[in-house]
Amino acid sequence: MALVAEGRGGTSTAIAEKTGIHSIGTKDNYLDKWQEIGRFAKESTGLRDLEKLTTENIREFLAYKIEIGVSYSHWSGYAAAVGKLENALNGYADKYDRGNEYNLRAAIIELRPEARFELPRFTGTRNYENPGQLASSIGNPEFSLVAEIQHQSGLRVAGASCIGAKQLRGLSHDVHTGKAVGLVAYIGKGGKPGTALLPPETYQQLAKHISEHGQLKVSVDGYRQALKAAAMQTSQQYNGSHGLRWNFAQERFSELQSVGASYENALGIVSNELGHNRIEITLHYLGL
Repeated sequence: MALVAEGRGGTSTAIAEKTGIHSIGTKDNYLDKWQEIGRFAKESTGLRDLEKLTTENIREFLAYKIEIGVSYSHWSGYAAAVGKLENALNGYADKYDRGNEYNLRAAIIELRPEARFELPRFTGTRNYENPGQLASSIGNPEFSLVAEIQHQSGLRVAGASCIGAKQLRGLSHDVHTGKAVGLVAYIGKGGKPGTALLPPETYQQLAKHISEHGQLKVSVDGYRQALKAAAMQTSQQYNGSHGLRWNFAQERFSELQSVGASYENALGIVSNELGHNRIEITLHYLGL
């Protein structure tokens, strides 16, 4: 993280030349965010030098901020800092002939639509007051099914909105509670495989739809708009599709503890089922 360290110790003029930032307050704000990005990359990949920062490092960092549910304006502040960091790194590489080229903004472009839809302008918990009523109030049966799948399994919108026949694994039992469940295989973020658990009735509804239509596949944008309309209809605050994952996390955690799972075991199970690589994300979902 040599560039950040040098920026902290250098003159205001030197920092402005490297970053294009001339306001001291703005400059310090960006430097704080750069250091946070550096710490995150170090914890995630062992990276110790910001000159080796990649677009994938930034993508993981910005996706993490979406997962924990920061406000959209907060997320946009990080995006702005990433843009300035790209300028600084490219300028530094050109000035000292380092041979590096950075395109960190590619991660912003990729994730901004999700951030815009998933991060309402508020702070606090993002679960819905009545997720079952929300799903049943959606007029489109496919959108309603996707909402039920998200709420009952914790799948991200990308996984719940596109499910094919090969992903269906039949009926079984939840190893943690003993309840009957339907199993749906999926590939999560980073290519990590997982298995979602659904109540038998929802699983059978999904299997029936797939047998009739070949797959369950809906427009993500259309689905989000339907969720938003249903939230308004049921007098609930719209919390994006991610809000249903928050409901799942809290309900699943309580269910596991009710059958005797310890705090640590329940937390680990929920974190794994949500596909979280960092336990603090799950803690955030649980309000702990």
